[in-house]
Amino acid sequence: MYKPKISYKQFKHLRKVIDQAKTDPNFFSSMLELPNVDPILRKAGKSSAIYEEISRDAHVIGELRSLRAGMHAFSAEILPGGDDAASMQSFKLAKSYFASKPDENTEWIDVDWHNYSAILYGFSATHIGAYQKQGNVWLPSYIEPWKHSRFAFNNSNQLLVKTKENPKGEETDIGRWTCVRHMPNTTNKYGIPLLSSCFWPWMFKHGGFKFLVQLTERFGIPFPIGKYPVGTPDKEVENLVNGLAKLIEEGIAVIPDDASVDILESKLSGEPLPLQLINVCNSEISKALTSQTLATEQKQGGARAASETHAKRASENQKADRELVANYRNQILTAIHHVNFNGGEPPKFKFKDKRDVNLETVNRIKETAKFIQVPEDYAYEQLGVPKPRTGERVLEIADEGKGIATPAKIDFSSADNSEHITEFDDFDAAISKQIEQIWEFANSANSLQELQTTIANAFPDLSETALFDVTNKALQLEYIQGMAEADK
Repeated sequence: MYKPKISYKQFKHLRKVIDQAKTDPNFFSSMLELPNVDPILRKAGKSSAIYEEISRDAHVIGELRSLRAGMHAFSAEILPGGDDAASMQSFKLAKSYFASKPDENTEWIDVDWHNYSAILYGFSATHIGAYQKQGNVWLPSYIEPWKHSRFAFNNSNQLLVKTKENPKGEETDIGRWTCVRHMPNTTNKYGIPLLSSCFWPWMFKHGGFKFLVQLTERFGIPFPIGKYPVGTPDKEVENLVNGLAKLIEEGIAVIPDDASVDILESKLSGEPLPLQLINVCNSEISKALTSQTLATEQKQGGARAASETHAKRASENQKADRELVANYRNQILTAIHHVNFNGGEPPKFKFKDKRDVNLETVNRIKETAKFIQVPEDYAYEQLGVPKPRTGERVLEIADEGKGIATPAKIDFSSADNSEHITEFDDFDAAISKQIEQIWEFANSANSLQELQTTIANAFPDLSETALFDVTNKALQLEYIQGMAEADK
């Protein structure tokens, strides 16, 4: 049930507006930023502002786009927190709220990525805006991501927001802020940012770019060498130098007839050392961001194994990282629930793989259908399965006679199989005895030729097609029993 009317103090708290720009202490040059807790950046003499520059690297942004795409590979759903009236009303309210935009010119996908980026920056914080009354409920007027430099943590793991009045941070209310962190520990309340692990590879890589450009300029094109006799006047030497410069820029040159020009070509082979350094740095960056190993270092052979290993690692990591997004959304749902309802449980936001069946949803619909009528459209929507069109063949699975499933009606025989009816009849009649006989033949045969001859002599009346089916079933039986023995 809904909460009674709120007090003036509660109303003032819900309506309090915290403006991100107007309260930013960085607008005042006299305000000093707190020391960064990242040991890598502290030793390098850098602040977390370097993360933005690192994220603009071509290789890094490619990996980040892959992570962002992986976040959207899963669909999401909201589940009721309980079966009581308050929980179900909170569930409906949550679905309605997440169906609207979090803020003007902002989509939920933007806020989701901000919180997913906690893996990159260590943590992410989101502001729940002033509550406004809409009908009989109070809802946040907006959901706004805030930049990481505006926050700090105290020894109690509490999130502090820096303001002009309190540049070292003031306490936050869990009903007005959400916070997710990546791998925090007792010594590091800020979490571990992956971009910090990319700092040195990124630094060395860009240093390698500089020397690679110099190497390309020096040895990438043929190097002309001018020769002049001893005692040549400086004026003629200068003319020779100008002629060689024109040769490089314009491809033509005029030099004295008593001078000579040799072309020195580069004898380098294979990848230049700076390019090898860049490749190593890119590999280290990929390891930090996506946990790639074989896929980034694969040179030759085993490409399939590398891709499968990478796909498995990426899937596991992205599944864990998506929990950060679900966590911040659940913090919002919890805050809205406690403002509007007495009792009950807040709904839950969770990601589900589009390729997997959500057994919780299946069981909930199935058990509900035993007592009340469940609309088909609702079941299709909850399961994420498109409703079949009129005349479209559907797969029906036999059930115990309870719930929403119906007995199977698919007939796998058709007119195209009519010429094989006799053969299948022979197979059905012989299946129990002949499979065991063929299995014994396979165990005692020393070669495939011997097995073929033995089977043909034992069953002269069966056609080749039926005989092939019986043999195939016998070998499958042998394989399955071998697996069962191995399991034991």
